[in-house]
Amino acid sequence: MSLDIHLEADERLSITTVATTLSELGALDINSDDHKVEGFFESGLSVSAACELDDHTLYAEDTKGMTFPVAIRCYIRIKGPEPEGFSALGDLERFVKNLATKTGSNFVVSFQYESTLYWRNSDGLQVA
Repeated sequence: MSLDIHLEADERLSITTVATTLSELGALDINSDDHKVEGFFESGLSVSAACELDDHTLYAEDTKGMTFPVAIRCYIRIKGPEPEGFSALGDLERFVKNLATKTGSNFVVSFQYESTLYWRNSDGLQVA
């Protein structure tokens, strides 16, 4: 079983910031260039982020009142089962919280674009 989670962000979030966050949190096998980055956690969480060059549509159904052109998309996948002593949801929470401290970007994190889990706006990071 796997779960797909999406982070959609405005132009204030950079690939470098995503890569730095992954590195600081101990992600493995981090690969990056100017337009994309990916990293994997021992918990089974994987993060793949890319600059959005063509489609700037915000796809999350519940945008918490925000509208912005999407500049970065992060595809986050949780593959189970988790190894003993690791938490993919814990790694997701640490990733989002750490990212929110590094950027003033507006972003929405949603489960399959349907249910909003986290969002960051001018009031800071919010949790559903």
